[in-house]
Amino acid sequence: MATSMFSVVKKNWFLVGLVALIPLALFLASSRPPAWSINFARSVPTSLCTATILFLMSVTLNSRRLFDSLRKPWPVLTACGVNQIMIPLLCFPLLALQKSADLRAGLLIAASVPCTMAAASVWTRRAAGNDAVSLLVTLITNGLCFLITPLWLLAGSKWFGTADASGSLQFSSMVWRLVLAALLPAFVGQMIRLSKPVETIVDDNKPIFGNIAQCIILLLVFVSAFRGGVQFESTGMASNLRHQEFATVWVCCIVLHLTAMGVVWQITGLARYAEEDRRACVFAGSQKTLPIGILVSQATGLPFSILPMLMYHMSQLFIDTWIADRLKSRATQIDS
Repeated sequence: MATSMFSVVKKNWFLVGLVALIPLALFLASSRPPAWSINFARSVPTSLCTATILFLMSVTLNSRRLFDSLRKPWPVLTACGVNQIMIPLLCFPLLALQKSADLRAGLLIAASVPCTMAAASVWTRRAAGNDAVSLLVTLITNGLCFLITPLWLLAGSKWFGTADASGSLQFSSMVWRLVLAALLPAFVGQMIRLSKPVETIVDDNKPIFGNIAQCIILLLVFVSAFRGGVQFESTGMASNLRHQEFATVWVCCIVLHLTAMGVVWQITGLARYAEEDRRACVFAGSQKTLPIGILVSQATGLPFSILPMLMYHMSQLFIDTWIADRLKSRATQIDS
């Protein structure tokens, strides 16, 4: 019994980590944590961690697959279209369900920010998908987000009365942050891989690189949950938020994510994309990045607007881990 339990935990260690770390972080944040722990959480370099993850993904990515995805761009364009156009459109009807102006703005922010900078590639690889597709979607959506996200926020403010943070986004500083956190590490990883000895070492130890990347993601998840919990406690959010409003917006986040995944899977199936491209599109087309979501929510000046982004992010971590394992099992059955 103990042996079988250990094997289950070993196989699903990342999901177990999520289940344990998020509640632990929220509990610690609500227990009057010492100042040093808050300072430590704030000092964790999230941009550096994101850059490290993308470097690990890039250095283990076969350059030929990257160029193949550029020559056959339809999977990339499909995922980008769903992520940046379809999800915000699906979000508009759900805004009417939100009674709070903060949650209305926050839900639209969660729907309009780009694909995750690192997690999409990690989950794609976990599902035995084409991580070249997910990497390209990450770079494209993040590169265009400072045009697309403000446009959706502007549309929401005109049509649905949501807060408009488009004027508060500093284009130059955000582009520079993107270059340092996403483009540069991906480029460096591919350049280092040009060395044949490095390529051999990396390919022989690809699972180790992937596990390191997932460990860093767990660190970022814990720190984000802890920071969010501290903010909730310090501003009194937890006591002011009604359970019904909390549940409604969280369900809307899950509906948006699952609908995007389902639509992508159907579109890529009808278009007869390669199986590994379909798996990549499922994650890259539906995932949303937390750092930019937090940045935009802070620009609104509405403290509760951060909640939908945290909800969307936490939900996609659990949902996508389970789906990735199911898709990998499907891939194994197809190959056999």
